[in-house]
Amino acid sequence: MLQPVSATNDLPPEAPAAPAPVLQVSTLSPFAFPAFRIIWIANLFANLGTWAQSVAAAWIITTEQSSPLMVAMIQVAAAFPLVALSILTGVLADNYDRRKVMLTGMLLELAGGLFITVLAFAGLLHPITLIASVFCIAIGSAIVTPAWQAAVGEQVPRAHVGSAVLLNSVNFNVARAVGPAIGGLLLGAMGAPWVFLLNCFCYGSLIWAIWRWKRDLPERRLPPEGIFEGVVAALRYTQHSTVTRVVMLRSFAFGLSASALWALLPLLAHEHEGGSALLYGYMLGALGLGAILGSAVVRRVQAAWGASGLVSVAAGLLAACLLALGLAGSLWIAFPALLLSGSCWIGVLATYNTTVQMLVPDWIKARALALYQTAIFGGLAAGSFMWGHFAETMGVSGALAAAGIMLGITVALLYRSRLPEQVDTQSLARADSTEPALAAAGFNTQHGSVLVAVEYQIERDKLSALILAARPLRLLRLRNGAQQWQLFRDLERDGIWREVFLVESWMQYLRMIDRMTLADKMVLDKVRALHAGDKPPVVSRNVSYLAMNEAQGFSLRRDPESL
Repeated sequence: MLQPVSATNDLPPEAPAAPAPVLQVSTLSPFAFPAFRIIWIANLFANLGTWAQSVAAAWIITTEQSSPLMVAMIQVAAAFPLVALSILTGVLADNYDRRKVMLTGMLLELAGGLFITVLAFAGLLHPITLIASVFCIAIGSAIVTPAWQAAVGEQVPRAHVGSAVLLNSVNFNVARAVGPAIGGLLLGAMGAPWVFLLNCFCYGSLIWAIWRWKRDLPERRLPPEGIFEGVVAALRYTQHSTVTRVVMLRSFAFGLSASALWALLPLLAHEHEGGSALLYGYMLGALGLGAILGSAVVRRVQAAWGASGLVSVAAGLLAACLLALGLAGSLWIAFPALLLSGSCWIGVLATYNTTVQMLVPDWIKARALALYQTAIFGGLAAGSFMWGHFAETMGVSGALAAAGIMLGITVALLYRSRLPEQVDTQSLARADSTEPALAAAGFNTQHGSVLVAVEYQIERDKLSALILAARPLRLLRLRNGAQQWQLFRDLERDGIWREVFLVESWMQYLRMIDRMTLADKMVLDKVRALHAGDKPPVVSRNVSYLAMNEAQGFSLRRDPESL
């Protein structure tokens, strides 16, 4: 008889090596992965150049005696393409190689940066051409952003994604602390054209890092979705996903008020006695430094207060900082307020981003992040325009104070919109399909609805459990692609219940099966466990006559004589 091996005296002389220890998750743990480390360093240089360029761009418009609305239009030009195009580019990032999508957008951004540089050296750069150029660069950014955000999960294991998102935020804010100072010094010493040229060189390093990044592409079992089809799937998922709806609502409201900080900061620096590009750079540096300091405590604060508590407190503190910036003219008050504002900013945005990254399945991740970016940048664009307009009538200080009051009101109104706190992220992994591989030959897979009915036999003592399980089952089907869903009781056969749902086409039904996660499978298993029959629940699949194609001899063209 075989006996279990004893750890003391039954091991062979050359025991197999113990498995490698699992890397402990911490704020810095993603740096252990080479792909993330190299891209992070290259991205730091790119962000340094971007923030240096932002100082030169904002200062050119400010010193040209442009109106406050014109100054704020830089934020609008930078944010509008992200609002209008992110969901479309998110479809591309979810269906194609994210590395290639990023490279396409980055090359477009680099071309826009080179165009601004040429105009600056030729002396042809003025507010209108600058805003137009920023708009074109933002189109490239709209292509890059969803793929960039979703690709974090391809650079590090899922357990380290939250830390990776936070480190990317730190990267951005380190550059925000140092880049404006570099831009201000270079602007004063050599002029704006050289700042724009520096940005082009820095951004080239990030393109190089993405170009050399090699990784295994995720397996795709079905052909890519079309743009319209992918957008509809994203909107349907959002409609039936509490996580994405809450994040979009709260991030839009936050961006609408908090945008005053970025839109009016150049004017605040310019209006101050002795205001200069260097002072504006120092102010941006204070925001970045505050974000760096805040990133060191984000994980601990979130662990203590929860995601919703962190977001509410940070947004409330930012509201107080906006009030302080608007009502106090002293730099002794402004700089501490800017430091605290930077900490609050990173706390809010990193929490929102991590929530979407961790609580959304891979098949929709880029689109969910794109919708989040659309919401936050939609708030930033609309808010920048609004506060720029208010600054013309009530002054910069009055607009900042009004923004602080508005942010405080939205925090109070949305306090009860809670973010999920605990979830098993492994449950979002794709589940192997348990559905039979049904052949689709003989009809058009892109047209004609599919009606699916699942018949359960439920005993009376389990009816309450079935009703409780119906809501998560309904949300599962609708999130993954069903157009309609209902649960019916058979009036002629006692104990028979039918789950019926309608899908747009056979291809959409196949996608619905392919999108199944382990969490979805747990919901289905819970419902099927209530089934009392000796055999599994009976599943019937019915295809509309519209799926019949002319290759079979059927004509679906309308006959006028039959009308």
